[in-house]
Amino acid sequence: MLLIADTFVSDAYAATFDRLMTGVASKARMAVKFWRPLNRPELPDLSRFSHMILSGSEASVVDDFPWEQPLAKALRAFIQAKKPVLGICYSHQFIAKELLGKKHVRHSPTPEFGYRRIDFRANPLLAGIREPLVSAVTHFDEVTDLGDEFSVLASTPDCAVQAFQMKDLPVWGVQFHPEYGPGSIEEIFAAEESSYPDFQKRYFDDRKGDPDLAQNQRIFLNFLSVQC
Repeated sequence: MLLIADTFVSDAYAATFDRLMTGVASKARMAVKFWRPLNRPELPDLSRFSHMILSGSEASVVDDFPWEQPLAKALRAFIQAKKPVLGICYSHQFIAKELLGKKHVRHSPTPEFGYRRIDFRANPLLAGIREPLVSAVTHFDEVTDLGDEFSVLASTPDCAVQAFQMKDLPVWGVQFHPEYGPGSIEEIFAAEESSYPDFQKRYFDDRKGDPDLAQNQRIFLNFLSVQC
């Protein structure tokens, strides 16, 4: 059974993410439970779940929030049990912050928005992904200076750690958003453009040659196929 930890602050963003993840779980033929620690800090019975996906968020990882405490407990319980974990965007950063400390996350000097080509190396999480890997990106913060216990799997010219794996464990983080495609992320882009003066300067569109964005769903299917 799959546990989805939804860390979005906005109800609308949370609902969109949950809808997309319901589709992913259906394709993987896996039962799913959604847990939103912002509204329900008590931990679910973690023994029921084989995999956990942690969502993105509008929250900044360089800040500390009360709802991060149960999230950290769930993360550490899964790692201790060697169960697969996948963090997306904010949660990619949160994994680094929780396991390595706050000095390994920061406000990015080069935020990214739009659709970026991601350079990547071979890894089970990215198995079957064809070049070019183009994915939605939207982040003000980033992971930096990972230690030897992590392997960097992907990058862009403006973000050195677009994906990582915790060595010898099924624990991954992706800065980009493989769950989003055109039509599902525009609401977030519109909100960021209205609040961030330099949005257009940092907006990228690498969708030249009509890249296959649908293939990014394979990342989730690869993750959910990992055996505990």
